[in-house]
Amino acid sequence: MRSLSFFNTCLVSILAAGLLTSTAAAVPNFDYFGPLTEATFGGTGIPNTEVAVASQFVDGDVEVTVAMSATQRFSNPALTNDGAGTYIAGNGSNFGGAGQSAFEGALWNFNYFIRVEGFNGATPILADYQFNLFYDFDPGTDTPISSLGVIDLTASILVGATPAATLVEDSQNLLFGFLATDIPGFLTAPGGTFNPNAVGEYNFGIQVTRAGWTVNSVAMDVQVVPEPATALLFGLGLAGLSAGRRRRQQLN
Repeated sequence: MRSLSFFNTCLVSILAAGLLTSTAAAVPNFDYFGPLTEATFGGTGIPNTEVAVASQFVDGDVEVTVAMSATQRFSNPALTNDGAGTYIAGNGSNFGGAGQSAFEGALWNFNYFIRVEGFNGATPILADYQFNLFYDFDPGTDTPISSLGVIDLTASILVGATPAATLVEDSQNLLFGFLATDIPGFLTAPGGTFNPNAVGEYNFGIQVTRAGWTVNSVAMDVQVVPEPATALLFGLGLAGLSAGRRRRQQLN
């Protein structure tokens, strides 16, 4: 039984027309939460055992899979989660825990995985669909979708070295500067800058459309809590709250 809480019932027809409303919010939405063993998220050693995954058959013989997770950056403390799409991370920033990176980042990364597979002779490519990735700089609860940053993954695929790709995956950090800058045709920044020390909720999602219609979506959120002493206790409390919110917002 699939939750469509990424976009609530009254918005389905509006989204099909390519419009967004400021009252919609990205909240955890997936078909299953668990291992995605084929995912590397574009790196090595990135955990893939606790992932929000949505997989749907589209156009008959094409399976579209989109997945997201949040994990520690390099040797920073491992994230926990509530088993239902909400990850718990500590606040702050560094150069990888043990200085593994030349770039400063938050203690955690967000990861994505998108794939199309054909059956019975179908030969789909990612560029057959529109993939938009949403991300959040606002630590407030349930940031409206219209206030999220948007990366046009399909545009990036088309100008890349592999326009016929069937799989794209990567791991990013909200403190990376390009996420705060508009790139016309490719990225719409959410405005302002990300504060890695801010405690609160950060929303992420991927929307897949075909000919203007939403055909699949996945979403997760990251609850950032003070490091290190209160993280576990605060996370346990958030788990109960987020579970209650999901029960209220699920369609079926």
